[in-house]
Amino acid sequence: MFFRSKRVYLDYAAATPVRKEIKKAIQAYFDVDFANPSAIHKEGVRARRAVEKARLAVARSVGARPEDVIFTASGTESNNLALFGVCESVNQSGVAYDDMEIITTAIEHPSVSAVIEILKAKGVTVKYLPLDETGQVIVSEIKSLLTPKTILVTVAYVNSEIGVVQPISAISRVIKAFEKDYSNKIVFHVDGAQAPLWLSCHINSLKSDLLSLDAGKCYGPKGVGILIKRHGVDVSPYIYGGGQENNIRSGTENTPLIVGASLALVEAQQNYQARADRVSLLRDGLIEKLLKIEGVVLNGSPEKRVANNVNVSVAGVPSEFAVVSLDEAGFAIATKSACSGATGGGSAVIRHIYNDDLRAETTLRITLGEETTKRELDNFFDALKKHIEETRVSHSFLTKS
Repeated sequence: MFFRSKRVYLDYAAATPVRKEIKKAIQAYFDVDFANPSAIHKEGVRARRAVEKARLAVARSVGARPEDVIFTASGTESNNLALFGVCESVNQSGVAYDDMEIITTAIEHPSVSAVIEILKAKGVTVKYLPLDETGQVIVSEIKSLLTPKTILVTVAYVNSEIGVVQPISAISRVIKAFEKDYSNKIVFHVDGAQAPLWLSCHINSLKSDLLSLDAGKCYGPKGVGILIKRHGVDVSPYIYGGGQENNIRSGTENTPLIVGASLALVEAQQNYQARADRVSLLRDGLIEKLLKIEGVVLNGSPEKRVANNVNVSVAGVPSEFAVVSLDEAGFAIATKSACSGATGGGSAVIRHIYNDDLRAETTLRITLGEETTKRELDNFFDALKKHIEETRVSHSFLTKS
């Protein structure tokens, strides 16, 4: 489907290419129907129709109403808007920040965890859900953290590093039961950026109040995100201006990217199960081969794992050295979330779950795409195995010297 050089790309959790048919479909909105969707002339009306058609398509694909769909500039912005927006709305209702409580996990994407730190500084109390040895939320422990002061629970559907799939609907049931017993509203936000290609994102199944999505993670254009907001959930804006997106996210709508996002999400959700079934077989084959190498351990759950994710730690092989070496050999992989990569160092996710610095500093994240082939994975495995052997021999020589 896409032009492939001799290099092998295995970092699809960080970014996906744009489908050729999507690139073709959105070109007209750069060249012809480029007008401001808020304008009342005919050109503006055509652009507005395209935006609203895209909004309807997104809504139908996830079981929402069109007015529940808010377009943003990224998945990161969608997460920021959800968290800041809920807290600001509650604050505007008369509740002080130091009377608010948020529940989350310690392994969230930086676009959530960084916001959490800012809200902490404002006085919000943050509680962290306990995780099992694979990184899954322990659902039976949730109720003990909920109080009448809890205003928000935020959990990623799929962890961007280790691929663990959280029991979202089970978490929601605990929250809703507490709401019923104590008559207080708790907003449940789900970061779904890594999910659409592999899992259902239907909000009636997830039972979430807010759902963040990112087109750049499902073969759509970068620079456009989505926030699904259920009717009755209050989110205050933090970008002000012309009142676009139901007065929640001001700024001229980016028509071509919005159209591209809708096409990508619809395609992702229409075929997610067949795609996941095929790619998970390739994933499992690679994991099986990797675990036969001495000192290789799997991070995350063997079963409750998104279809395209492989995350391992390789004893004696530093992560960044491996990534650079494999890059030179023609293979693109990662050590952790690309949004965490700028800070360097080991994986905070692995360190938190396993309490093991060496394991955190030797992680490799390999994420497959729908066009990944067995031959590519076989070639990657051979290159990685060679790197592991050479690194260990070199380390042994230096140690003896």
